[in-house]
Amino acid sequence: MEKQPEYVSLGILKGNYANWKKYLTTHKIGLSLVFCAVFTISIAASFIIHPKYTATLSFAMQSEESGSGGIADLASSFGFSLGSSSSGAFGGDNLFELLVSQLMVEKALLRPDTIDGQPTNLLNYFINVSGMQKSWSELDKENPLYHLNYPLHQNRETFSRMQDSVLKNVTGLILKKELTVAKRSKKLSIGDITFISENEIFSKHFVENLMTEAGAYYIQTKTKRSRENYDRLEHEADSIKRLYVIALGARASAADVIPNSIRQISSVGVLQKTTEVQLLATTYAELRKNLEMARLSMGANTPLIEVIDKPRYPLSRSRFGLLKATAVGIVGGAFMAIAVYSLLFVKSIRRKDEEKAEPFGEVTPEIDA
Repeated sequence: MEKQPEYVSLGILKGNYANWKKYLTTHKIGLSLVFCAVFTISIAASFIIHPKYTATLSFAMQSEESGSGGIADLASSFGFSLGSSSSGAFGGDNLFELLVSQLMVEKALLRPDTIDGQPTNLLNYFINVSGMQKSWSELDKENPLYHLNYPLHQNRETFSRMQDSVLKNVTGLILKKELTVAKRSKKLSIGDITFISENEIFSKHFVENLMTEAGAYYIQTKTKRSRENYDRLEHEADSIKRLYVIALGARASAADVIPNSIRQISSVGVLQKTTEVQLLATTYAELRKNLEMARLSMGANTPLIEVIDKPRYPLSRSRFGLLKATAVGIVGGAFMAIAVYSLLFVKSIRRKDEEKAEPFGEVTPEIDA
């Protein structure tokens, strides 16, 4: 006979409601044990689970189109074009994606900071408060984890394999479930960075470091082309200025050599130096004008990122408290006890039905010899 699949049937429970109540009544001890087990686990969890601290930082970002119209009009009046303020992959809302990138989280963790009056960085602080440092100190001294730390201002490219591995694990832990960045609405250029951890100091310092590093990186990337153009023009202007000063000295020296000369040929050198001075002066004036336009362009392409609200002590604290644990234990314990014994009741009914349906035995027909 084909065996029927086992599952909890509401129809079975409904049809045998009286028997179900009687079954539960006769198993009060078992129900109490299940209830007490769930209730005890819930109460124990309220003491084991550490409280969580939430740090939130709000910031506003200048939109792509705002702020550059007046400067662009001024530049166009001089015959210059500042171009579009769009910066490709780093334009628009991509700052929000930058904030949750592995690079920015690493920069925030490795940024030099001062905690409790001691210079350190958040990665060293996290290793210490999370208990990782304590467990490593119990290892053999030959183990690379025994001496592992992250010195301030160490070049990221000089990290050892073990340093890279620990940094990657901590970064992955933060990105996986602790850090969220969201825009309040599509119409507003206001965002919120929220980070949750079991350490109040770490939560606060992390969101502040993340905003500082991401904002600086974003501005640097957005203004990279304008800044390079400005630096090039400034170098050229300084070079022309030096040549101009040298030409002025050479012209004065040439004039001193022939103070009262009557022959015109002797004044050719002075005329040449004078022409060179005039050309250099005109070139320098044009470069200064171009340099000013480049400065305006760099200012137009520099995004404005303003922090609105910083996290302040004490941070928002949430925990699985005793009152909540009691409520969860009572409701969860009662539900689990009834569910377990309801399942056992259904299985007992099915077992009885299968026993009634079994044949007494197969009859083997006799064959006459």
